[in-house]
Amino acid sequence: LLTRLTWSVHGVRDFRQLSLPFTAVATNLETGTAKVLDHGFLPDALRASMALPSVFSPVEIDDSVLIDGGVIRNLPAQDARALGADVLICSDVTDPLEPRDSLRSFADVLLQSVSFRIWDSQKFERAQCDVLILPEVRGFSSAGFTRARELIARGEAAARAALPRIDSVLARLAPRSPRTRVERPPLVEPESVLVTHVRFDSMAGVTPEFLRRVFGVRDRTWVTPRVLDHRIDRLYATGLFESVRYRLDPAPEGGPDERELTLLVRERAGGRFGLGLRYDSRYKASLLLSGAFGVPGFGSNAQVDARLGQQIRVGIGGSQTAGSSRPVALGARVDYVRSPFDLYAAGHQVAEARVDLGAVTTSLSTNFGAGGLAAVRVKAEHAHWEESVSAIDTAPINRTFYTTAAVLEADTYDRGLYPRRGFGFQGVSEWGHRLVGDGTAFSHQLVDLHLFLPLLPTVSLWAGATLGATGGTPPPHYLFSLGGARPYYLFPDRDIPFYGLNTQELRGRHLQKAELGVQWEFLPDWFGRVGWNAGTVLDRWTWDPARWVDGVGVELGVKTFAGRLSLTATGNTHTTLPQVDVDLGYPF
Repeated sequence: LLTRLTWSVHGVRDFRQLSLPFTAVATNLETGTAKVLDHGFLPDALRASMALPSVFSPVEIDDSVLIDGGVIRNLPAQDARALGADVLICSDVTDPLEPRDSLRSFADVLLQSVSFRIWDSQKFERAQCDVLILPEVRGFSSAGFTRARELIARGEAAARAALPRIDSVLARLAPRSPRTRVERPPLVEPESVLVTHVRFDSMAGVTPEFLRRVFGVRDRTWVTPRVLDHRIDRLYATGLFESVRYRLDPAPEGGPDERELTLLVRERAGGRFGLGLRYDSRYKASLLLSGAFGVPGFGSNAQVDARLGQQIRVGIGGSQTAGSSRPVALGARVDYVRSPFDLYAAGHQVAEARVDLGAVTTSLSTNFGAGGLAAVRVKAEHAHWEESVSAIDTAPINRTFYTTAAVLEADTYDRGLYPRRGFGFQGVSEWGHRLVGDGTAFSHQLVDLHLFLPLLPTVSLWAGATLGATGGTPPPHYLFSLGGARPYYLFPDRDIPFYGLNTQELRGRHLQKAELGVQWEFLPDWFGRVGWNAGTVLDRWTWDPARWVDGVGVELGVKTFAGRLSLTATGNTHTTLPQVDVDLGYPF
């Protein structure tokens, strides 16, 4: 983003020569001293000056490892004075030191400890200011981005209150002759440039030939910011890189539109670990443990994950990237899954079944764009189905089979939770046959499409349609189900949410569903939703929307650091009281 926003000044190496002279301040992570950045590559300087510890990775510039300059000099008044300012108006939003009765938690004590170092320099920096503005920021968190409008309003009010002092300072300056300011015309970069040469500055183990083939921009090629963004998406889609950036420099002895392009690439770290927690009304608390490991330079990675709770999934897998212009990933995975299934008759739960399965899957996949996937998967699976709570004694069902599946997915949502715009698509075509033991051939088909369309800055319309069909004699856990306010992620191509029905209330071989709704972000990160859906499951495919059941839902939700927190009430014409569902956490 910073690289694209500074497209017009990529060739400027002395920041003091910008139309508005500029300097950034970062903190040297090794020495704890301030590092003044007034030359170099502007996006790198900006990234270093805002590299908050534990939020963004440190930035390496000229053999120095740099983090956010606010750690050591949160009010860089002396640096602004060094740029030649005649009058220095400072707005200081440094968190004040808290009294002891406000230090109630470990986090409070830690933040107070960090603030000591900041306040060591603050007195000197404030003394450099001609006018010091102090907006009231007590009670705000440095990570409280959802309250940005309130903070801006407080800053504006404090600045307006300081106008008399600013006028007084300017009046005292008037008799003196201010230094002559050199007027510099704003830099305007052409909308497209001619790349005369492409070079790679890579901290990854992959070869320049591989980067050149995947990136796809050759010497003597015209490019725009949008083209470069698309090409960088192709590199990210390989899954090999942690960051990909670019720099445009004037071509030696070239014309005004000619540039040399340098691609700055960093490979993913060798290992990552994750922990997730979630709660929902049906399956209660769940825990996710995950780990990913890479082999630098070889395009290989491995994943281990375990979901624990009423629904259990434990798996290990790996992939190897190969290919050139459109890389493909060869993957393999082993999974164990245990999950309960609710069985209903006439709207009442009459039994509970459980499936235990083990599966070995191999895949061949390729990514397109930033959110597209096409894959072919071959799976061998053994599944044991048993009705553990039932009024009727039924024999367990064991199926050992293999399947071949084609999968197409696309996701252009602008954000993962409560998207405002974009679409999501999933298409699955799976064909299976008995491997050993009982069972016959079967098939499983699904098409699912959802679209979010913004009507106003905070209001979006959403619509969706889902169709599914099975053929032959599928295993019981391959049947479609409708019900529940939220998707469940062990079998996302079979368990489909539906307002007005209990989780898995309707089960059948074929599925039809349509939905429509409105979403309103009435406060930053607070959402209200009203939705309607209609659909059915069938044992024989027919098309008769007049016989569909329908339902409505109303949701109040908020995005939190732990994911979505939502309260949803749903119902239909046959329910006397709404069904209330609580959901907390990221989906997994």
